[in-house]
Amino acid sequence: MKRSLQKQQVEDIIRGATLLGAGGGGSAKSGYLMVEEIKNVVVIDPTDVSDGSTVVVVAGMGSPVVLLKEGWRGEEVPALERMEEILRKKVDYIVPVEIGGFNSITPLRAGAIKGLPVIDGDGAGRAIPELEQTTYNLGGVPVEPICLADSKGNSGVLYPKDAKMGEDMARAITTIFGMTAGIACYPMTGKQLKETVIPGTLSAAEATGKAIREAKEAGKDVVEAALKAINGVLLAKGKVTKMTKEVKGGFDYGRIYAGNVIVDYKNENMMAWENNQPLVTVPDSICWLRLDGEPLTNADIEEGMEVAVIGKKAHPKWIALNGFKLFKHVLESIGYMGDYVPLK
Repeated sequence: MKRSLQKQQVEDIIRGATLLGAGGGGSAKSGYLMVEEIKNVVVIDPTDVSDGSTVVVVAGMGSPVVLLKEGWRGEEVPALERMEEILRKKVDYIVPVEIGGFNSITPLRAGAIKGLPVIDGDGAGRAIPELEQTTYNLGGVPVEPICLADSKGNSGVLYPKDAKMGEDMARAITTIFGMTAGIACYPMTGKQLKETVIPGTLSAAEATGKAIREAKEAGKDVVEAALKAINGVLLAKGKVTKMTKEVKGGFDYGRIYAGNVIVDYKNENMMAWENNQPLVTVPDSICWLRLDGEPLTNADIEEGMEVAVIGKKAHPKWIALNGFKLFKHVLESIGYMGDYVPLK
């Protein structure tokens, strides 16, 4: 099924994707700045893509804090154009790498500008800090070539041996570019897409954003509306009493104390603690919703905010393919050496 998105639908996607982004995926503020550029973009169901089609992931890469401060200049389009030069053919479809208030919108912007349909799906069902942490990678889709571009006309093409090396190489280039870059990667066939994508995530983000918007407009409980929309679990509700934040190696790191839980993040929320015990870890999601109905990323959160901390189970593909293994090194870098703790 194909459908064209209208302005309200794009705004609902931004709102819903910000919640579903698990603290990352870029601030909704960055996404809203692109809304006027997204006209006549078509979204298509993965099942309607032919096996021989060429599909490419398009996204923005870098520090959400830097992105929020300095803005986005459309770097994803030259990255896509460089990919087409390398492939020596036109791309048929664009697909998001993740869900997020920014990275669900960059492919829509690129699709609108280049006249390309965008797949209703992504490679994570949430936002992720690193390129290898996708169901595309779990399903055996090579990440290379990786094409990167900045806003000044600089670009690079990388040929890593695996997705983790691709992440490290791309992150180094992104840091040189000033902590943000447009990226095109994971070129794949329609057949590979259908085997690895998490389907329907743009539609899910839209439905979630609509549910939150309508609850807020009707004066209803926005937290309950969000929980119902994403089949989520309320982990905590209360004030953000303390937080740490630093940018290093092209990532935002920090710890947030909210209500009765503590959340550790690397761009995205990696795990939550309660009473000094692990409560939930990636690939399950830990999401932020301000009590007035505004979904938040870690780049948006400030001490004193009243928030709900919402858990959401990972898509079954993550569990079936032992996706936790792709996050272990991240958790170890923040001091957690244990196993996957699923949402209860």
